[in-house]
Amino acid sequence: MKFTYRLISADGGWLAECVETDAAGEGATEDAAVASLRKAIEERMFRPDAIAPPSSPTRAAIELTPASEREKEEHMLDAGGPGEVAVPSS
Repeated sequence: MKFTYRLISADGGWLAECVETDAAGEGATEDAAVASLRKAIEERMFRPDAIAPPSSPTRAAIELTPASEREKEEHMLDAGGPGEVAVPSS
């Protein structure tokens, strides 16, 4: 599985935010923040099911890559209000 992330300097440390999910990790260094993010994603993706977990669960490798400006724009959501978008008539 491949995810992208953004690094943000915060209060003498670093925050790594996943672009595709709401997962985040923090650490004293950039590497520590990315490792924390990887662990947060793994915990969400590979937690045992509450009813009946598979007898031998498989764990896919998680690949994290920095988000470029273009990737950030592609994953941004339109936060406009409710209703239809008005299209000007010609």
